[in-house]
Amino acid sequence: MRLTKKVFTDLAIFMIGFGLIMGVVFPLFVNIIGVPQEYIDLGFIIACLIAGFLVGLVNILLTKLIVGKRLKLLSDRMKYVNSRLAKTSDIDAQTCLDNCIIPVDSEDVIGESSQSFNELVKSFLVSFESEFSIRNFTEIFTNELDLEKLSDKALHHLMDYTGSSAGLVLIDKGGKIDVSSSYLIKEPGKIIDMEIVHRSFTTGKRVILGFTEDIVIETGLISFKPKAILLEPINYKGSVLGLIMLASTMSFDQEKLDKLNVYTHGLSLGLHNAITHDKLEQIAILDPLTKVFNRRYGMERLRDEYNHSIQSNSPLGILMLDIDHFKKVNDTYGHIIGDQVLINITKILKQTLRKGDTLIRYGGEEFLVVLPGAAQTELKKIAEQIRRFIEENSIKYHNQDIKVTISIGGVSHPEYEINDLNDLIKGADEGLYISKENGRNQITIV
Repeated sequence: MRLTKKVFTDLAIFMIGFGLIMGVVFPLFVNIIGVPQEYIDLGFIIACLIAGFLVGLVNILLTKLIVGKRLKLLSDRMKYVNSRLAKTSDIDAQTCLDNCIIPVDSEDVIGESSQSFNELVKSFLVSFESEFSIRNFTEIFTNELDLEKLSDKALHHLMDYTGSSAGLVLIDKGGKIDVSSSYLIKEPGKIIDMEIVHRSFTTGKRVILGFTEDIVIETGLISFKPKAILLEPINYKGSVLGLIMLASTMSFDQEKLDKLNVYTHGLSLGLHNAITHDKLEQIAILDPLTKVFNRRYGMERLRDEYNHSIQSNSPLGILMLDIDHFKKVNDTYGHIIGDQVLINITKILKQTLRKGDTLIRYGGEEFLVVLPGAAQTELKKIAEQIRRFIEENSIKYHNQDIKVTISIGGVSHPEYEINDLNDLIKGADEGLYISKENGRNQITIV
């Protein structure tokens, strides 16, 4: 029954009223038990009423002091949580725990209420941290298209989320598995050959390895004993795009593992976009057959090297190469064999050239090689190696060795005087023309 809108005011009215009633009843009770009537006068009755009033007043004060204080604490903590909810970016889990948790020091309904509130706060913080973590994780793959950067950011985020100490990300690039990112793994390339990795790629299922023995993972910086290793496939529409491996010195939290698929689902979308973007970039800069730079992109690289050569006053050599009688190869054996010849020559060129040299498919059977820092003497040496290796090499066709030769023209700046980049290309082209006119399978450095 409510008299006012305040519980403690109602409680005070009832307690004081009950005290006054006891003050009225007590003189009658005293008379019944045999106290002489002359002692029960008006003063005694007033004293009983005052005593009843004081008892009621003391009761409400004690209730406020003991119960009201706990309820006020509960109310303050609720207000604090509510204020943090209004500004979710201000929530810090540890700070919130320090300011929100109520001491549970009684085994009654007050203690149960405090315990329930504490559990509610902890559940809320877990949910909030998960939501905040997922939101930050989502921002990674929506804002990043670079495959390696995406993998690196995702790996470190998942390591923080799971409490892992080391890890790596493997990506399936058209049947070839590559390490896209790694942290504290000494030789990540060796992970690719592990049977369990291939099994996880094939089945698309999570694998958790627990260790009880003193197994040590050697890392680039430290050696630590993992208690658990997790292999988590990244599935996209039924296909495994990649694999995340996490190593932890503690067992993985099951609740976090249950939510890990939310992360990997989002990551699969990001990886798919990044892989698609990477493929588009490759298509834009690479020749589809030989997988070397196409002419458009290759000329941009040549222009950059030329500008660098002019600014630094350093040598720059270029070679123009043309396969001798390539039309005859196509006419005799067909275009498929002709393509194989081009691929084989590209392979030889890549093996012969120095690190930092640029190989460009300039035309059908023509290649352009950019050699930074190559003066005329070194240019001749490299060109001769290329000519000889190609002459000595062959491809098989129906037990028949198909051999081809190559003609080369080259020029080196500043030994060859030029006014601009076009003069450099023109000089190499003139050298190639001379080589062909003089019988092919030879070099002309002008």
